[in-house]
Amino acid sequence: MSTSHTMKQRLKHNRPSLRQNARPPKQRTHLGNAFTAANLPVALALQHCSNCATVQYPPRELCRHCLQDTLLWRSTDTGGALVSRLELHNSLWEYFRRRIATAPWPIASVRLDCGVIVLAHLAPATFGAGITTEIPAATRVQVFSHTDCSLNAVLIAVDGQTAIATRAQRRAIADGLGLLEPAHKTGGI
Repeated sequence: MSTSHTMKQRLKHNRPSLRQNARPPKQRTHLGNAFTAANLPVALALQHCSNCATVQYPPRELCRHCLQDTLLWRSTDTGGALVSRLELHNSLWEYFRRRIATAPWPIASVRLDCGVIVLAHLAPATFGAGITTEIPAATRVQVFSHTDCSLNAVLIAVDGQTAIATRAQRRAIADGLGLLEPAHKTGGI
């Protein structure tokens, strides 16, 4: 084995971001793992306080309203309104860096009908618009969860008229965004 080959192998073990199959961040807290588990069977599940019925996002140990620890994961309405749209032009994580080399990564903040504001990957193709077209604030959207290629739940925002009732429909949208494949297979490096 050459010295160059040995050094490349060591680099892969010491710097996961430089691996050929870069993946999104896999490390999650126990609440992040609970979020993923709760969202596997449904389009969107968030914590609801059984004491005061306040919806919680991001996941918490205690209710943000009454400080009770009686939070239950329940299916939540996916509807909401776009608060703002932004584009990620730089990332420290190699998975996203490879994707933004060709175009910025669209992200949206959405106020769900239940009152919480979430950050989600934005699927501009569902709006019938290209990635550079503006989507006005207060546009009706739907937010659903899907697992990415590191098997963690992420939120995805789509046009309010997009069909997301079945898992296959949600998977097709996530696949169209490139969240299910490593970067080198989706046109990145």
